[in-house]
Amino acid sequence: MAPMRVTNPGLLKQFDAFIDSIKPEDKVGLFFDDDPDGVCSGALVALALKRIHNKGTAITLCSSRLEYGVTDEHVKAFKKAGVTKVITCDNAIEEHADPVEKIAEFADVLELDNHAICGHFTKKNILMMKPQLYIANFDYSKYCTSKLVYDLFSRHCDLRDRDWVAVTGCISDISTEPWMDWIRSVFRKYKVKMQKDFFKTDLGKVGIYINDSISYNARYVHDAFDAVIEAHTPQEFLRSPIKKHHHAVETELQRWTKGIEKNGEWHRDLDVVFYHVKPKFRIKSALSTILGLKYPHWTIIISAPEKKSMTLSARRGDRKVAVNRLFQVALEGLPNAAGGGHIPAAGGGCRLKDFPLFKSRVIELLRSGFTGL
Repeated sequence: MAPMRVTNPGLLKQFDAFIDSIKPEDKVGLFFDDDPDGVCSGALVALALKRIHNKGTAITLCSSRLEYGVTDEHVKAFKKAGVTKVITCDNAIEEHADPVEKIAEFADVLELDNHAICGHFTKKNILMMKPQLYIANFDYSKYCTSKLVYDLFSRHCDLRDRDWVAVTGCISDISTEPWMDWIRSVFRKYKVKMQKDFFKTDLGKVGIYINDSISYNARYVHDAFDAVIEAHTPQEFLRSPIKKHHHAVETELQRWTKGIEKNGEWHRDLDVVFYHVKPKFRIKSALSTILGLKYPHWTIIISAPEKKSMTLSARRGDRKVAVNRLFQVALEGLPNAAGGGHIPAAGGGCRLKDFPLFKSRVIELLRSGFTGL
């Protein structure tokens, strides 16, 4: 494979200009996805802003697993806080562009994200920074947002003491492969033993603890965010109070991991399994990641009811089906439905009453030979 190369240096200059344009009187709002990569990338942005401009964020908001992207409620909160700049992390905010366009009426917006491009903006003061827009010869899905943020902001300040935060994002997002030399050096630096299963290492456990705290209760996402900022090493993070929910969530996760063999709806002719779960905690995303690694040659679709919605998560480890496109096509036209992500991993949701239709569409698509590639 040819080496990764920058094809759009002008976009990098636009990023630099956005960061340089932040003035003492500006108020910066931060928005990040509520998963480990989102938390880690958001924390790195907050740390970088402090080092570059000695400026904290005026307001920090995160996405909801019930409603993807920036919503009108986020717009209201940003406007009330008087922000003039908004930075978003690990969320394809262009999928639901209208609220973002509303923010652009009173603030400049910077999107930092590594998901597929699934929309566009009309406002000129919204800057989309995705690796596929300025880098060639690289699988953009492996450039997790934590690493993207680390690399971009390292153009403006020294973040090497928080390299472990970016590595945690890589591990959590299953995006270690392109960065192994750098990751090994970070493991040596913090005296962390390498293992075949990254999630059994201290750096992998940082991501697990973040995810477990959010899974236990969504409001703890800000506790996880603060813990990442306050810890100076991965070991310090693992000693923080954030670990208190780990055991309960992991016990529940193991229970549902084992349950797929008996309770999954296996369509062996299509290599797809539907698995409906009703766990105590919000473990669907972590569960799908574990099952995706365990069954890489199956399209795994996990559904979990939450309020009046059916939340969805999909994995396909061998990448023979693009589950992001599968979700987008199967959910198309359904009210209050959305889905997307990467080729091997996607999330989404729909109304409870529309789930049977979504499911039948998936089966029809796969039976017709759909791959989305």
